[in-house]
Amino acid sequence: MHRIRNFHVLAIFESGLWEYDANWALVPLRTGQDFLSLKPNEVSFLEFRISDIYRAPEVAAKIRESVGPGFATSTWIDLNQPLFSALNLEKLAMFVAIGLIILVASLNIVTTLTLMVMEKNRDIAIMMAMGATTPVITRIFVLQGLIIGIVGTFLGDILGVAAVWYLDTYKVIELEAEVYSIPYVPFHLSMNDLIGVSVVAILISFLATLYPAVAAARLDPVEAIRYE
Repeated sequence: MHRIRNFHVLAIFESGLWEYDANWALVPLRTGQDFLSLKPNEVSFLEFRISDIYRAPEVAAKIRESVGPGFATSTWIDLNQPLFSALNLEKLAMFVAIGLIILVASLNIVTTLTLMVMEKNRDIAIMMAMGATTPVITRIFVLQGLIIGIVGTFLGDILGVAAVWYLDTYKVIELEAEVYSIPYVPFHLSMNDLIGVSVVAILISFLATLYPAVAAARLDPVEAIRYE
């Protein structure tokens, strides 16, 4: 049977999650027990707050061991499992997309350096004729490609951090709270992800310089300046 009782609303709170804001009310414990016909020493369930939220499964297992059979536990991970599965899939898709973008950028570096080697054949040949060794020529083109990669990565990091701050601060992307449970798309900057993506981008930029650098180092100076 439905229970109906009038309550006096003292305040309205906003948690940011539509599911709680639309369906939950906070009342004194004794009032809730009376409304649900529970004894003073009875409650329908208990909630535990822990300092490290990622230890929730471990804490839940210890609670089940302590209280014995007849009780069940559910963590925030269990309650939001579909959401986390979707987020993991989205993260994988974003990783693939970012990888393809970096791959295209690395191909641009390869193309730029290859064209530069073709244009600078005469200059490279003169340097080699004046005593420049193969490692020196290789380092020149590797450093040039690395500079392009490092500058591009640094500028991308700055723009990415600024975009995350702006989009999260001003809640630019709004959502239907009834559908997504949150009124806007939150953005969180992870330093581990930032450092990881930056390192991978610079590493790919370095690998992209190897072929043009080796091609420049293998240039025969005699053939390059034969008709000059």
